[in-house]
Amino acid sequence: MNNHPIKIAILDSVPKKHWNDDNGITDGQKFVSLLEPENVSAKFDIYYVSEYQFPENIESYDGYLLTGSPVSVHDKDEWIKMLSDFVDKAHNISKPIVGVCFGHQLIAKHFGGIVNSNEKGWMIGSFSLNVSKKLPWMKKKIITSDLFHFNKERVTKLPKEAISFASSEDYPYYAYTIGDNILCLQGHPEQPKRAMYKFLEVTKPILSDKDIKKANTRIDIGKSDSTIWSKWIMDFFNFYLSNVEKK
Repeated sequence: MNNHPIKIAILDSVPKKHWNDDNGITDGQKFVSLLEPENVSAKFDIYYVSEYQFPENIESYDGYLLTGSPVSVHDKDEWIKMLSDFVDKAHNISKPIVGVCFGHQLIAKHFGGIVNSNEKGWMIGSFSLNVSKKLPWMKKKIITSDLFHFNKERVTKLPKEAISFASSEDYPYYAYTIGDNILCLQGHPEQPKRAMYKFLEVTKPILSDKDIKKANTRIDIGKSDSTIWSKWIMDFFNFYLSNVEKK
C-alpha cells in the first residue's frame, strides 16, 4: 500500500430509475465525496452493480464498499445474486469489504444471517447509537453516535462469525464485523439531511400518516456524525491493508 495509492471500488446498488431521487447525485458519488477527504491520495471508482457493472478483475482493487439501496436483499434480481457471489470471491482472497444499509444486510444474509422486516416498521431519520467496543482501527473511542437511517428491513440474526460493536435502542445488530476484513453498518453516513427529505418525499405513497409524521420529526431534529464514520471506514481500509503488507 505504501507503493501506490489505495484503490477502492464503490459498488453502487441503487437501480438507475432511482438516480434522480436526490438531484441526480448517486450514492456512489456521495461515498466518494464522503471518503476522499480522509485519504486525498486514494483512488475511487464507482460500479453501478444494479445496472450489471462489476469490476473485471477482482484483484484490481485494494478494497470494496457496498452501498445502500431502495431494493430488498430478498428480491430476485440477478445482479443481487451476482453481488453476493462477488462478495464471496472478494472475501476468499481477503479483500477488505465495507457494507452499508443494503450492503450490510446482503453481507449478513450471504454469511448465514437473517434479514427480516423491522418489527417496529420503518426507521427513517436520525437515531442514536451506542458503540460498545473500541476496535483496532478506531483511533478514538466514541461511546455514542448519531446517523441517518432509511430502512424497513434489518438484520435480525447475525452470521455466527459476526461480532456486533454498535446498537440502537431497537436494533442490537446495527454495526458488526466479520473477521478482520469485513465492516458493516445499517445507517447512512453518506446521506445529508437534504437527501433524507427527498427520499421521504418519494416514499410517501407507501407510508402511513404516522410514519410520515415520525420521519419528518426524526429528520428535522436529527444529526449525523458522518465524519466519525467516514474516518472509521477509511481507517478500517488503511489499517487492514497496512497489516497485510507487514505479513
